[in-house]
Amino acid sequence: SDDMSPEINPSSRREFLAGAARVSALAGIALPPVHAAENNTVPIALVGCGGRGTGAAENALSVPNGPTKLVAMADVVPKKMSDSYDRLKSKFASQVDVPPERRFLGYNAFEQAMDALKPGGIVILGTPPAFRWVHFRRAIDKGLHTFMEKPISVDGPTTRKMLALGQEADK
Repeated sequence: SDDMSPEINPSSRREFLAGAARVSALAGIALPPVHAAENNTVPIALVGCGGRGTGAAENALSVPNGPTKLVAMADVVPKKMSDSYDRLKSKFASQVDVPPERRFLGYNAFEQAMDALKPGGIVILGTPPAFRWVHFRRAIDKGLHTFMEKPISVDGPTTRKMLALGQEADK
């Protein structure tokens, strides 16, 4: 719905992204500028709720010049999802707005989590690198900014796919 993922003010987004870049590298992916809008909240979806993904979400929610809000989560393992949700909700209660209907489980859950965002939102990919190019492809198609935990690929063919997708994302 429109109220869960508003468009974002570009100056707030630039401040957030500058802070996020200081907290963690953005894997060499350039982020395009965003057009003016009404709401300054930066909506985030977390795909991959293990330790690295949850840690990246904590970093994103900790950026002092946000404001950020986690609005969707996806994983294939129910316990990882519930543990991640509990940990993030206990640390960032006012910034975690992920009701059960936006906690997606299964191999296609990444699509549902990204669908919860409007273009210009941010998706955090904390998934295993074998799936990364598929998830990044979806994020590009949805017009989402993307943070990826490293490594982003583990073999030559996948690295070539990721480099090509990075060039496409730049456009």
